[in-house]
Amino acid sequence: MPDVSAVEPPGVDAPSISALVAAPPEARGPFLPVREYLQAFREDYARPEVTTFDKLECGQHFQEPGFSSWEAFNREAWRESVDLIKEVQPAIKRQFDDAESRGLVLRRARYIELPPSDYLVWEMAVLRERVSRGEHIRVVAGQGRPGFQAPPPDGFPNLSFSGPSASMS
Repeated sequence: MPDVSAVEPPGVDAPSISALVAAPPEARGPFLPVREYLQAFREDYARPEVTTFDKLECGQHFQEPGFSSWEAFNREAWRESVDLIKEVQPAIKRQFDDAESRGLVLRRARYIELPPSDYLVWEMAVLRERVSRGEHIRVVAGQGRPGFQAPPPDGFPNLSFSGPSASMS
C-alpha cells in the first residue's frame, strides 16, 4: 500500500481522494497491476479493525475472466450474462452477511462516461445486486473528459480505501 500520510493535512487520519489526486506521483506510491491490486484489496478488506470500505471506480472497460456472467457478456450473450448474475447471489450474500457481522460499511462511487460502454451497462446489472444486499453505491456520469479514461499514471485510477490504507490500480 502506498504511504499517503504525507499528503494528508494535519489531523486527518485516513487518506482522501482529493489528497491522493493532488499529491505528486512520487508521494502516491506505485500503481498496482490488477493482480497485485486485487491481492491488496482482499487483504485490506479482511482487516478486522476496518469499519468502512470505500471504493472509487473509474475504468470504462474491465476484464473479469472466470466470472461466468462476464464470460457470457464477453461472448455477447446478454440475456445469459444477466441470468448468470444469479449464480453469484450466494457469494454476495455471504460477503454482506460477513460485513454486517463485522460492522463494516461498504461504499462505492462509480464514475461512468456517457454514452456508457457495453461493459458499464453489464456492470450496472451486477451493481444492482450489490445494492439489493446493502452496498451504498452512487453513480456519477461525465461526458468526454479527455484523458480521464487513460490508464494510470495519466488517467484517473481506481481507488480503494480501507481504514488508513489506499490501493490504486
